[in-house]
Amino acid sequence: MNATILIIEDEASIRTVVRAYLEQAGFRVLPADSRPEGVELARRERPDLVILDLNLPGMDGMEVAARLRQNRTSSSSC
Repeated sequence: MNATILIIEDEASIRTVVRAYLEQAGFRVLPADSRPEGVELARRERPDLVILDLNLPGMDGMEVAARLRQNRTSSSSC
């Protein structure tokens, strides 16, 4: 089974290039262009790795990372 990587990046050109390289390397890639979409994909798909833009509009990338960690911890303890 191939590892799944979630890319949360609001710039389409960056997201497209990163996605292309990762897919070419054999990874399953989940692209998200916003924080809400990325958090929902992370919750639903449980990716192996998240590549996160630190300058997302509306919420700092570090806050998004903290929220993803919190969601992963709270759902794994159930």
